[in-house]
Amino acid sequence: MTPPIEPPGRIRPGFRAPRRALGLGGILAGAIALWAFRAPIQDWIVARVVLLNPSPSREVLEEAIDRSSDPFAAIVENWRTGRIVHREVAMQEASKRVRRGLAISPAVEALLLEGAVDADMNVRESALGALSTLQAPLFSAAVVRQLREADPELKLLGLQHLRRAVAADTGMPVVMSLLSDPDLRVVGMSLKLAENWSGQEFGVRLSVTAQTENATTGLKEFQAGSLEKVQAGVDKARGWWAANRDRFSHVDLAGFVASLPKPGRVMAPDFSLKDMAGNPVRLSAFKGRVVLINFWTTWCTACVAEMPELIALQRSHGDRLAIVGVSLDYVPDSHGHIGGHDAATGHHDDEPEASDGLAEIRRKVLRAVQTRGLNYPVLLDEKNAVGGLYNGGELPTTILIDAEGVVRRRFVGARSLSVFEAMIREAEQAR
Repeated sequence: MTPPIEPPGRIRPGFRAPRRALGLGGILAGAIALWAFRAPIQDWIVARVVLLNPSPSREVLEEAIDRSSDPFAAIVENWRTGRIVHREVAMQEASKRVRRGLAISPAVEALLLEGAVDADMNVRESALGALSTLQAPLFSAAVVRQLREADPELKLLGLQHLRRAVAADTGMPVVMSLLSDPDLRVVGMSLKLAENWSGQEFGVRLSVTAQTENATTGLKEFQAGSLEKVQAGVDKARGWWAANRDRFSHVDLAGFVASLPKPGRVMAPDFSLKDMAGNPVRLSAFKGRVVLINFWTTWCTACVAEMPELIALQRSHGDRLAIVGVSLDYVPDSHGHIGGHDAATGHHDDEPEASDGLAEIRRKVLRAVQTRGLNYPVLLDEKNAVGGLYNGGELPTTILIDAEGVVRRRFVGARSLSVFEAMIREAEQAR
């Protein structure tokens, strides 16, 4: 039987009208909630975007961490991205908060220990500074670890912290073992520590081992007579040590250093840039070989000064090593200028960035490549795409990558041929 048709406007008994998803009050409440929490929501979105960005600016990263509801959690999260810029900023932000006296979690302390053995020297500097402030249990092990590195700059970093890290009884044998180091700066600082701990005078001032830049070549040089003065101090220190070494404990620190965490594996991000002939060169094409990426500009005197070392390095290693020069000449400096100055002539370009077009910059870089006789490919990073990935803005910046694509070293500043050779041997053994 067909049910009766209800007249319009009437509601059958027992019938319920469907509810609307949100009444006016619900919509209003939701809007108020969104308004009230708009800042945290915006901060969360910004943090997500920054984490996914492979090469954000340092300022953006710092601001995202500062505005996080839990900055230490944000620091750990940025560190775990495995990205070079994120990790460096995360470590610096952690160190900054430690120096303020803020309490940190075990996760952050573990992060600091990871940073103390990281491939990136900038990361190590921040981590050791924080561990020194905390006087963490493994701080002394982290400091001694630096003294065993092939890079003299890391040895100097370790020596800066050594007096605070260990007592004279333990430290004296350590610094005496460094008196045969090939770097005069390392020997000079070791002698000063030995003087402080022994109360003796060995006749060497740190100014004797200070290097100055040659205005013509751009090379760092020791002053005349430095080697002889340092050797005389070493002889005096060794004579004193032979008569007094029994007063000091000789602790085997190998096991102590071995308790440090293993360095994290940071994979080198791939990229493609054009060489001077306009041919694309992709980093991944060099997989299976050790790769050395050198960020430079024509106006950076230190960059130009180390080119002979890189030329000799490429010549001696042949196809086993791929050196890739990445020019940042077309990247504006802090004043918005492009082109800097010509290191060969000393001419400064103080005009606005429009004064040097891309074609002129390319000619300038090619001229430097030809004049210097570079035997490795040079790529022009027009948009700072690769410089941003590797934080290559401070010049010269060098990245050493092993055959599996893992970043083994990242450091700023020129190095000698012997130091490069030692680093490459390490990278080859890491297979």
